[in-house]
Amino acid sequence: MKISPRAIVGVLISMVLSGCGPQHIFSPQVLEGVDQNFDFTAWRMVPNAKAGKKVQLGGRILQAPQRDGLVTMVLTQLPIVEHPAYGPTDTERGRGEFLVYFNGKVPMNHLQPGNRVIAIGTTQHAAVVAIEDSQRSLPALTAECLHIWNTGGKEIADFPNFGAGYQPLEEETYCAASR
Repeated sequence: MKISPRAIVGVLISMVLSGCGPQHIFSPQVLEGVDQNFDFTAWRMVPNAKAGKKVQLGGRILQAPQRDGLVTMVLTQLPIVEHPAYGPTDTERGRGEFLVYFNGKVPMNHLQPGNRVIAIGTTQHAAVVAIEDSQRSLPALTAECLHIWNTGGKEIADFPNFGAGYQPLEEETYCAASR
């Protein structure tokens, strides 16, 4: 059986184009019920009024201590974009900080300040946290799943050939132990 050159070209084109579509880092089950119209600014202003909503938020890690299997991240909120690379980006000024609680283990190199995160979880009441030796009340989220890019503070799009089959950027998805 001889394979035609057109069939080979067709397969190659479909392989290349499959890398151009939006990435799906979370399963449909995890994304089910996420409020697509969630207003971060309104939540930040009155966090206790928005408790119990399932949301997806992006951010940059400011601090993320881990104790006894509980990670408490303080993130600067960043918009999640599709281009030039999928993920949270600094294309605009962050709109404030928020807390993410995650019940699970995450390697320390993924919890370094500057790394990018997308969290899927449920909003909680505001909580007090120490940031640079001062106490702050921040809106909080209990994460069901996290996706972390180990960027070291760089933009995701700054990594060469991101999404083109060669991926030097370390990234990982973590889901809570109770899932």
